[in-house]
Formats: sequence, structure tokens, C-alpha cells
Amino acid sequence: MTIRLLCAYSIYPANAVVVFDAGTEAGLIAAKMASADVTGGTPYVPPAAISAKPITVSIDIEGRTKRYAMSSTKGAQKWFGSAIAGITYGGLVANASAYRATYGLTLVAEAPFYAFQLVYVNLANNAITGMRFIAGVTETTVTTVTANNCKPVIGGVTYGVMAPAGSILGFFPVTWGGQATLSASPSVTTSQVVISDVIPAGSVPRVDVPGGYPAVVIRADHDPATGGRFTFVNTPASMRTPNAANRGRIVQTFQYGADAVTNPNINMPFSGETHLIFPIFHYLVPSLTVGIAIDSTGQNDALVADVFTSWGYRGCADASSPARPVNYVNLGCSGKGSPEFWARTVEMILAGVPINTVLYAPASVNDDYTIATLPRKFAEHRARALEAIRFCEEHNIKNLCFLKLLPCNGNNTVQDGYRTAFNAWLDTIPGVSTLTFPELGNGAVPERWVSTMNFNDDGLHPNNFAIETVKARRLTNYLNSLV
Repeated sequence: MTIRLLCAYSIYPANAVVVFDAGTEAGLIAAKMASADVTGGTPYVPPAAISAKPITVSIDIEGRTKRYAMSSTKGAQKWFGSAIAGITYGGLVANASAYRATYGLTLVAEAPFYAFQLVYVNLANNAITGMRFIAGVTETTVTTVTANNCKPVIGGVTYGVMAPAGSILGFFPVTWGGQATLSASPSVTTSQVVISDVIPAGSVPRVDVPGGYPAVVIRADHDPATGGRFTFVNTPASMRTPNAANRGRIVQTFQYGADAVTNPNINMPFSGETHLIFPIFHYLVPSLTVGIAIDSTGQNDALVADVFTSWGYRGCADASSPARPVNYVNLGCSGKGSPEFWARTVEMILAGVPINTVLYAPASVNDDYTIATLPRKFAEHRARALEAIRFCEEHNIKNLCFLKLLPCNGNNTVQDGYRTAFNAWLDTIPGVSTLTFPELGNGAVPERWVSTMNFNDDGLHPNNFAIETVKARRLTNYLNSLV
């Protein structure tokens, strides 16, 4: 339904008439922050994107130029988590897809860019070989013109061709270490992450949404019969167009049951799945790439209607602007413990994904609260937190923030005492930040979830109302504090 806000909420002003998912709307009305009566309200229209500010990187002193180090201008955007259908590496070949097709993606960047790269993640216990990619830029993400879907559209013209030399009018071939096709090793004891060479295609202004987020189109042709079965992620139709939860950061996926790379003019219908592919944009200004490594309380794929709009997705979007793009990398591992999602994080960073801000939960409810082993478990958690500090220092990751343990309704007083003691210990570590969400708990001993913030009363997870009103906001505030 449609509601009228009684007070400012997230990016929306008081009295705005907005449409959210049913859970968020019900929560806002219950909290007396909104009304179902829209009389006198003003329909909300997103503001135009602001212009990027020039960044000075050198000064002239007596005719000599003194140069200063610049923060990274790269920004990776990984919208899917690190656990796909419960798999984080070594997925059985029998469970991987054998469907021969060309898959397409249309994605948006946080700001204008001059080039981009692609990242491919293999979770299947077989090699991926012979996979061909093409990619380009587009001025529109409109879903109603079939001939434009997953093709470059520039100056009102659709280019279902390879771009001529020196032109952006069409697709660019994507190479991988100078090779025309991708090769990814089998995922046996680790996930396999492969990054393409730079694609020298700069963004073009959006025409369908003036001032909107610059967009790229990607096609990937793969035959599992000869190149190996692959892991895929399901993509909801709701992500194809802007909505309140995705903050306008759309994800469109397409599929054609044969080769649609050799002839890129082939029309591709929408699809509900894709290979594990995400972009790295090369912006014109310094940016943040924020990796959030946690369990299902952060991956959120089963907690939100749009699957990908976790509190990390929303919080990073709300902190982002063309003057300082903030990019989100979902490193969540649903159902896994802290050693697991830290290992996946390390793999991404060592592969070259340009993460410069890490939020990490060194302890997880999935690590087990068995009373007999609690002292040893929490000693391991402390050691893991210190190891994360060492790793980030070694790899020039400037911002590290620890995520505290949330309440667990199954804990007794002893178990909850370990949780609160560990959370307090995190605050004593110099040089790092901590992020906590006290609004989610009732403050009792042992602490329990506030029911209006809890997902299906499971005593473990935040619901969409908590994700939107507490967790995303707290993340945005933290990111806005970084310089």
C-alpha cells in the first residue's frame, strides 16, 4: 500500500507519500512514524544526483609539483553474498548448473567512471574454462524496450555490435590476463576469484533518468558441457527497477539459451538467475569499497523481499554520492561461523578486489554457545579479532570496524554473559571502531530481541523493519564519519 510519513525517515522527508514493502509500512505505522491516510501528503520524488567535486591531488611550490598519495578510485560492487544456497566453496559438480546459455547483466555504478573490470567467482568443484564475455556502457535501463535490453544504447541508438576501435558505440571484448576466455580453477578448499583486465569504456549520462546512476551491460557465454558446471545466484524481478529498498541500485539479469556473444544483436529476455559476476568501477574520484563479513544477520538474503537489499546494501547507498562513491561488497555467509566468512573475505582481498573498509564480526552465533567450550570459543574469537587487525594493517585497509554479537533468545544467563563480555572487550581495542545496535535488544539479563525488530520471532535475525530503521542507518552514520 501507500503511506504518508509523519516524520523524516531515512532519505525521505516528513509528509512524503511513499511505497515500501508491507513489513516496513506496517512497522512504521505501528511505531506511529507513518499513516495509511495519505491526505495532504506530497509524493516523494528522488533528487537529481549532485555533481562530483574536483579532487586536488598535487600542489605547486616554487614551480615544483609536490604529489600526495590518493585514496583508491576503484569501487567493487558485490550484491550477492558469499554463501549461495549454503555453499561457500567446493560445491558438488552434481549440484552445479549444466544449462548452456548466454547470461546478461545490467548494473549501475555509484558515480561516473572511466573504465571498469569484471570479477568472476567459482564455487563449483570443477574448473570453469572457455567462458567468453563482452561488455559496454548504456544510457538507459528501461525494461519496456526488448531490443534495448542488455545492449549499449548511446545517443538514442541501440548498438548490438562490437565497438569499433577508439569508440564506445557497442560492446568491448573482455580479456582475462590477456586471454580471450576466462579460466577459473576448481573450488575445492577455497572459493576461486578471477578478475578481468581493464575494460576501457567510460560511462555515459543516463537519458531515461537524467542525473541517474551510470550503467553497464555485460554478456557471458558458457557451455557447461565443455567448460564446466557453474554456481548461480537467483535474482528477483523486483530488482529490475528502482524501489525504496534498492535505493535505485538495480540489478537486471537476462538469459538466452545459446551463444548471444558472437552476435550481440540477439535480443535477450529477462532471467531469474545469473553466474556469480560483479563489477569493479574505476571512478574519477576517490571512493570507499565496504566489505561486510558476517553471517546471515548481514547477508540477509532470506530476510528481505528483494534478496539483495541487506542493511549493508542500503546503508552504503545512503552514504554514497558522486563526490564520494560508497560501494558495497556483501561478504556475508548465511549459516556459517566467523572463521568461514573471514576466510572468504581474505580470498577476495588477496585476489585484488579493492576493499578499503572492512566491517567484520569476529564472533557469530553460528560458532556455538555450548557452555563447556565457551571459554575456549571466546578466546578464539579474541585471537581472530587481533588477526583481522594485523591483516588489515598489512594490506593497507584503512578502516576496520568490528560488529558486535546480537542477542540470541536461546541463550541462558551464562551464555549471554560471555556475549556481553566479548562485546565490551571489542570496545577496548585501540585503533578500530565497533558497531552495535542496542535498539534490537530489550536490555534484560539474559537479553532478548525486541519482538518488533525480530524476524519471524526466531530470536536470531533482524526483520526488514530493523534492517531499514536501525541497521542501515547506523552503518550510514559510521561511513559518514570516515574521512
